[in-house]
Amino acid sequence: MGGGRGGMPAEKNVAEMVKENTNIYARKFQMLLDRSTPHVMERWLVTLGLFLLFSLNVILRQGWYIVCYALAIYILNLFLAFLQPRFDPSLADDLAAEDVEEGAPGLPGGGSKSPGGLKGLFSGGGDDEEFRPFIRRLPEFKFWYSATKATAIALTCTITRATDVPVYWPILLVYFLTLFALTMRRQIQHMIKYRYIPFDLGKKKGYGKK
Repeated sequence: MGGGRGGMPAEKNVAEMVKENTNIYARKFQMLLDRSTPHVMERWLVTLGLFLLFSLNVILRQGWYIVCYALAIYILNLFLAFLQPRFDPSLADDLAAEDVEEGAPGLPGGGSKSPGGLKGLFSGGGDDEEFRPFIRRLPEFKFWYSATKATAIALTCTITRATDVPVYWPILLVYFLTLFALTMRRQIQHMIKYRYIPFDLGKKKGYGKK
């Protein structure tokens, strides 16, 4: 018999074929993602279309409010990570404060103009502050991909009523608006304190300077 003892070779061949086909589709999908990288507007329009379709399902069919709330919280977290710098200057403040409390001379580059060496940490030392470009904690492409994937999953949840958990939606709306206001207020205060803008508005500026 060509199938081998107990049919094991045939089963192994099927498993290998499935694995190979999966790898092929994964590579094709990755190639598609790579080609879509420079098309920022088109990518976000697709995501907006998915979100509008999901919103229409929620509004017209009057359900899946808990799914909508979970999606909103997740996208809010992604947006905050998108606004934040990869190297948080507030962490440097904490390190400098601990350094001073322990009686150490301060971080490299510290001086009278920058207590605790904060200037040295962000400029690399010296009197002239070095330009430090704004590097996002969450890059735009990863932000888009995660938001699109989450929206697609939320849209898939509207296929069945099993995911439609009964909930009083006005409470979720008020709670989300309150959470949004508090988190954005804290983020704006952080941006003002360290003088950085997470968007390109003409002249590029560094960050981490108070």
